[in-house]
Amino acid sequence: MVILAGDGDFPALADVGGTALLGRQLAMIARSALHDVLVVTGSAAVGGYCGDGERWGLAVRAVAPDQVAALLAETAMILPGDAVTEVDLDRFLEHHRRHGAAATLLVQPSDHPDQGDLVVGAEDGRVLGFRVPPHVGDFHNLAWTGPAVIERRALNGNLSIRAQVERLLSAGRPVQGYRSPEYVRRIVSADDLERVRADGTAGLPDRLSLRSPQPAVFLDRDGVLNVEKGSVTTVEALDLIPTAPPALARLNRAGFRTPVVTNQAAVARGLCSLETLDAIHARLETGLAAQHAHVDRIYFCPHHPDPTLSGGVPSLLVRCECRKPKPGMVHAATADLNIDVARSWMVGDSSSDMGLARACGMGGILVRDGHGGRDGKSSAQPHVVVDDLADAVRFILDVWPGLSVELDRLAADIKAGDVVLIGGLARAGKSLLAQCLSLRLGQSGRAGVVVGLDNWLKSRDQRGAGVLGRYDLDAAHQALTALARREAPVTPPRYDVWTQISHPGREAVTLAPDDILIVEGVPALTQPAWRALATRRLYVATDEAGRRRRFHAEYRRRGWSDNAIESTYEDRLRDERPIVLASRAHADAEITLDGLLG
Repeated sequence: MVILAGDGDFPALADVGGTALLGRQLAMIARSALHDVLVVTGSAAVGGYCGDGERWGLAVRAVAPDQVAALLAETAMILPGDAVTEVDLDRFLEHHRRHGAAATLLVQPSDHPDQGDLVVGAEDGRVLGFRVPPHVGDFHNLAWTGPAVIERRALNGNLSIRAQVERLLSAGRPVQGYRSPEYVRRIVSADDLERVRADGTAGLPDRLSLRSPQPAVFLDRDGVLNVEKGSVTTVEALDLIPTAPPALARLNRAGFRTPVVTNQAAVARGLCSLETLDAIHARLETGLAAQHAHVDRIYFCPHHPDPTLSGGVPSLLVRCECRKPKPGMVHAATADLNIDVARSWMVGDSSSDMGLARACGMGGILVRDGHGGRDGKSSAQPHVVVDDLADAVRFILDVWPGLSVELDRLAADIKAGDVVLIGGLARAGKSLLAQCLSLRLGQSGRAGVVVGLDNWLKSRDQRGAGVLGRYDLDAAHQALTALARREAPVTPPRYDVWTQISHPGREAVTLAPDDILIVEGVPALTQPAWRALATRRLYVATDEAGRRRRFHAEYRRRGWSDNAIESTYEDRLRDERPIVLASRAHADAEITLDGLLG
């Protein structure tokens, strides 16, 4: 291990969170399998600070630049002495050895790619060269941040790694890129020092480390980052959603992994080549980088499952494990980025995205941009529904931390096999509470299955009088009884909110003995027989002004006129509100999500 600490005391001895920058680097090395460290410096103070390294459990020698070549190991890892670094060094070194390269550079997206060189790489991770600013046109946002592994025989007696890499590339020697989301921040100015101090106080270096699993926000591409157009098959067709880059930048600053997982069957259909898809992704990265945002990796499935598809690419017309909702891309990202899937989120605009979230046991956030979940490819329900990525990020960063505490309080009294009823007025937040409670139970090792009573809404032309006349209560009662008693699988009908028509169900609900049944809906607490089945009865209270605002917003999305919405709202006040408010007395706990729902 070599640390290039420079000739002066700054920044090697600069205080970063109560420890000298150099001390932080040595402590990081001590957490790896590495032991022998050469600190290359011309500063007596730096040499005195290091000593022999015993206090870190290392063997440290401070040496002059002209002494290094004779002391290097066969494979040398080199760290810049002016960077606060938190990297899993063992993982980095293993990557280098696995690829058999002459040198490996740690590369990652840059916050300011316009201000520095970028790495030009091949699909297999090889480094092909460097791109110097000004950067004209599109680019993949990858920069070399300083850490490197290099074979001693490739050094040629010179520790100028950039020059050595360019020499190796000119000679056709293999140079590998190691893509890492980890924390590497150079300190050149006082402003840089204040920034890394603030990052350390916020815990960002530890959250970005690959040493331990960390949560991610998996992102669909079309409809989440860029405008959904059915199929983006040319670079010119890619248009970023204006609110997406700032939202993504918030996730970057918060330390979440941000892998993209996208089905791109246009490749299998013969509508888009892999080269064009790569150019489209370069345009995406360029647009994000212009607003200081980045994604960690882009995973795509180029396949289509229909082998008879006319005009397709035969080798890609196959059933695979990577096409969503199959979990292949999530598994790949988890291995590459050491992701804690159970604490992660999937943000997408399609039902297949929600199916992926359910299959992998993570939270699913459906955005109304793009398909808005109306593609019909999966019956999986989202945990949360929001307008766009910006709202999804607000939920993850601003709402979920407080909501999860409240959910833990509610879940503390819920046992295996319980039946939980959640009632309240329309647009009060019952579905959100039910789905998020199920998610939180799953994160604690308990399975919660949500059944929405809106499945049993009657078609508009078959409804009776009042709020209870809108539901097929008899059919709902039979189904809930069978589920609560674990008698048989139940296939709920499907109610289409856009057409207001009920359809036969497609997927059965089966409960294991320990599964927790969560039943949510307006009439949940109104029926004595259902209350008798339940072990917990929750009522979601809400401020009427906020409920009215959400009611109008929802029906406006469905294409209703303002007059029709207000008339329906007034009707519901008369026929729904008295009955549902009366059911409040049967709840054993009350919760409000006002302030969370907007």
